Amino acid sequence: MIKRIAIFEVRNTDVSFRVSCQNYASHLKAAVKNLVKDDNDDTCVLSKYSTDQDDVKFIFDKDEIKEKVIEKTAVFFENTDYPLRVIPLQKKVKILNMEIAGHSSGTAVETTDEGSLLYGMVNFHNQVGKTDFKVTYQKDGVINHLHFKTEVLSYKLDYRNDLKLIIKDIEEEYSMLSYSFLKKTYLAFKEKNGSSTDLIWWQIFSQHFDVIINAIKTIINNPKRRLKSETRFERSERLRVLPSYVENEYSIFKDEIHHLYRTDEMFLSKDTVENRFLKYAVKELHRRFSVIREHITYSLKVKDEDISDKLSLMDEQLSHLGSHPFFRQIGQFKGFTQDSLVMKRARGYSEIYKEWLLLQCGYELEESINNLEVKDISDLYEIWCFIKVKNMVHKIVGDNAVVKSSGKELTSGFIKQLVYGSQSEVTFSEGNIELATITYNAQVEKEDDDITSAIAETSTFTTIQRPDIVLRLSKRNDNDVVYTYLFDAKYRLSDRRIDYIDVPPQDAINQMHRYRDAIYYTGSDGNQEIKKEVIGGYVLYPGNFTREEYENSYYHRSVKRVGIGAFPLRPGSTSVDKEGNILIDPSSSEILLYETIEKWLNNSNRKNELLKKSIPQKGLYYSDAKSVDNVLLTSVLSTDSPSPDIDSLKTGLANSYMLPANFPIEFNLNEIKYFAPIFRNSIKTFYGYYIVDSIIPKQIQRNHISYIGIELKLSSFVNAVNRTSFASFLGGYKQIVVSFDDFDTMLFDNKLEFD
Repeated sequence: MIKRIAIFEVRNTDVSFRVSCQNYASHLKAAVKNLVKDDNDDTCVLSKYSTDQDDVKFIFDKDEIKEKVIEKTAVFFENTDYPLRVIPLQKKVKILNMEIAGHSSGTAVETTDEGSLLYGMVNFHNQVGKTDFKVTYQKDGVINHLHFKTEVLSYKLDYRNDLKLIIKDIEEEYSMLSYSFLKKTYLAFKEKNGSSTDLIWWQIFSQHFDVIINAIKTIINNPKRRLKSETRFERSERLRVLPSYVENEYSIFKDEIHHLYRTDEMFLSKDTVENRFLKYAVKELHRRFSVIREHITYSLKVKDEDISDKLSLMDEQLSHLGSHPFFRQIGQFKGFTQDSLVMKRARGYSEIYKEWLLLQCGYELEESINNLEVKDISDLYEIWCFIKVKNMVHKIVGDNAVVKSSGKELTSGFIKQLVYGSQSEVTFSEGNIELATITYNAQVEKEDDDITSAIAETSTFTTIQRPDIVLRLSKRNDNDVVYTYLFDAKYRLSDRRIDYIDVPPQDAINQMHRYRDAIYYTGSDGNQEIKKEVIGGYVLYPGNFTREEYENSYYHRSVKRVGIGAFPLRPGSTSVDKEGNILIDPSSSEILLYETIEKWLNNSNRKNELLKKSIPQKGLYYSDAKSVDNVLLTSVLSTDSPSPDIDSLKTGLANSYMLPANFPIEFNLNEIKYFAPIFRNSIKTFYGYYIVDSIIPKQIQRNHISYIGIELKLSSFVNAVNRTSFASFLGGYKQIVVSFDDFDTMLFDNKLEFD
């Protein structure tokens, strides 16, 4: 049975590190619910605790364990506040500071002036993985440490498996995008052959810096020398030994005191290929470190004093060693022409050579001694969801579609980022037809902003919107329409549950409503009549349930009914076969997202379906009639017309006209621009036409029955000059003829018969 821990303490004979865990109970309960599939297997909520010190004890409530490596119920979870306290256990002990994962940046802890107490609050936020705690204290003037390691768990995903699957999927698409700098947690990886980025180089270099410095000092103090021959020209009295090959020459010139004799002398030289390599390595290490130090200090704007002091000390040591007199007699390194036993076996040389090779290595997702800090899991989940949606679309459109991606263009610098907007866009085309585009963090600008919207031909007119994933679909048989769908990835779960299953946070669903209401179509020039752009908005979140459970869920029903909802998306639901095809577990909830996108892409009747499902404003409705500009309404009037004043219509003094209650609407009424009354079914009774100012619904009474009629608000009247000009005027428009005798309506296409 999983036991909740109220107090967690780590201590040695000098200091005590103590954490109160009262507020983590809900996350432990959520972790059990989301991660533990078998009641007998609780490994998902167990953490490893380890130390390299002999006198350290781990205390869980009253359970005291004195071992260097143990496994116990997790104490630390993401997004949980942990009050901590560090106190001395002896009078001569003074607490100095505490570091988490090698730095104190972001740690809200304080130390009293006399060093009698260190206290504060720690929250790992969305950082999960391994972490180190190191308390530095002083005892009898000597600096000592309390050091231990543990793990920070996620209560939504299994970080040992799910997080590595997320990282693996991301790294296959965007190398080094998953990793970051100055985080409180890290994962361990094994080095492999390959190039080393600045990020990998720095994290390995910072861990092995002391080993590198000590190896360099060892070589300088006791360098390897090699016996070399040196040619000299000396006078006879300066020759220490008379070589046999100059005896004859000496016998000839012995009386010439200024004659120079050529000799070859052997001596031990420090200018060896191994020492040349050392000189090159020290110079290159300092150069690369200087670039990274500048980036950390200025670009990342790290203000942690401990880190700043550490960087300054490292720079000072490298600079001092690089200018050491030892290297003045060392030549330029031009490479190794053969294997060197000195580099492989000699003390100092073997260490520096090993560290040099390690710094040039890449990495792979296997446990080992090297640590890499990863981005917050919420950021990784967002990028991973973008990749998953893109891969689903690719699978649906098939391999025949041409894929154009600009998302691999990463920003230069120390930490790689996936660029936002159109630079991350992935396009799928077949021939000249663009089937789909997917954009990551497409920013929609506000009115009068000079930056172009990343969603083409759209604007918000108010505030900037940036949905995580924008999916735009075009149809082969409907090229004039682009269908826009939005996804927002949220690595969060709501505190409440509906029908006993996980649901996304309420603010995420509200954001989908905001996106759909805030983003408008404005056309390429920005001046066209604005229209709603977004068809639907969907939250992607790490809900944990099967396809059947999700099909019966609240937010799946809302997807179908109002176009706003949520899809659960977790790692482990897909696999890849030998041919590289993506296989989705049919029992997982992820298959429903795939099937939904597939329906959007392959549905040839999408426009009509959307028209039927669209929800108009109360009292209005949507029509699927083809749009026609500047419609002319020609009404044949009789004496029993409901309009009160026939004479005013004839003379051009009317200001309104009421259509019958059962007038069949076969076109957009708002497109009526002109109204021409005709009397007794004859063009000869035409007196002129009106310009229609507006069209409004109005309640009328007829035969003691109330109807909602359509009233035309009329403005200026144009007199008829002659019947021919009127016929010419009618030639460029659609006309509607209305008879109030039988309420029949006929639509003529550029044709009108006259008496």
